[in-house]
Amino acid sequence: MTNPIVYQSTIGALQYFVLIIPEIAYAISKVSKFLETPTDRHWVAIKRVLRYLKGTISHGLCIRQLECVDLHAYSDADWVGCPDDRCSTTGYCVFLGPNLISWSSTKQYTFARANKEAEYRDLAHTAAEIRWITSLLRELQVSLSCPPTL
Repeated sequence: MTNPIVYQSTIGALQYFVLIIPEIAYAISKVSKFLETPTDRHWVAIKRVLRYLKGTISHGLCIRQLECVDLHAYSDADWVGCPDDRCSTTGYCVFLGPNLISWSSTKQYTFARANKEAEYRDLAHTAAEIRWITSLLRELQVSLSCPPTL
């Protein structure tokens, strides 16, 4: 790629899409590592993401009316799953009733000695997110029908 400015501006625009289309977050984080010296291979990856976005323009998250207000979350971690730096990737999603309201996928930058250690770190991070959402709902005077589940 002869002009990295076009690559950089395209990545910058796609980072805004990550907020509303979370499934492209992993791909965008991978190609963002090469902002200074992108190659044709990286540009091919960006074009693939753009084709994906074009093909899924009518997809979106459905927000349904709440019948019962319950909060539940799912989390997972893969131990040393990244072949580049051998770090664990963790993620969670939090639902209010049937509606997805919070999600994250991040790399753990501290090395876990075992799979369970990576899982426990991820559970602690997810529990903190649940605690924050619970306090936010309390401020909004929304009461949960049962305790949150993880």
